[in-house]
Amino acid sequence: MRRIFFNLKHIFDFLRGRPVFELPYYREAELSRLMNLFAHVDLDAWRGMRILEVGAGLGHLGDVFAQLGFDVTSSDGRPEHVERMKARGRDAIVLDLDEQGVEGLEGYDVILAFGVLYHLGNPERFLESCGQHAKVLLLESAVSDAAEPKLDMVKEIAAGWRGQDQALNEIGCRPSVSWVEATCRRAGFDRIRDISNPIADWEIGTFDWSPTGHGETRSGAKNYRRMWVMERTTPE
Repeated sequence: MRRIFFNLKHIFDFLRGRPVFELPYYREAELSRLMNLFAHVDLDAWRGMRILEVGAGLGHLGDVFAQLGFDVTSSDGRPEHVERMKARGRDAIVLDLDEQGVEGLEGYDVILAFGVLYHLGNPERFLESCGQHAKVLLLESAVSDAAEPKLDMVKEIAAGWRGQDQALNEIGCRPSVSWVEATCRRAGFDRIRDISNPIADWEIGTFDWSPTGHGETRSGAKNYRRMWVMERTTPE
């Protein structure tokens, strides 16, 4: 019943013409995840580093880093989202992560990838390219609770109002935690910190869950999530 009510709220917001990125649950998710991130990292250690935000939507997370004095470029696979970011003065580019990862983009030290990995059809290529180009990867994603390294592909809506924040190419994934961490190690990130904490929970996402090994991706209306700080500390 709770999930049905949540979907009805989506429909009412659509009828009022609100973009999905402006919905209350979306802003709650942005705030709670940033609170958790900032509780676990030393931002001053990254001063002077350039940040690339990927899968940015309208770039609200990047806005916060820009307001804190960082040099931030936000990117998204949908040109209409990029145009909206540019219209309010943000540095923004169109970037299809399935097509190229972050290959060809030089000069970025930190990659901010919240809520995008599980919307990719080729997440391994994306993570490998991050390891080649960045010192730090701030990664947050929906996951499955499978115990083994496992990547399940899923079909997602790519068009219309409901597709605004879904897989650009209609194919997404649900990786297990061990798959993400093993892939990031192969990509060159030698320091991996799982900073998942209930601080980051919001209406339809939870970091407060215990693995069962059954391959589930949600508990009731809440998606299982994980948040990491991936760092490459050894010289190239």
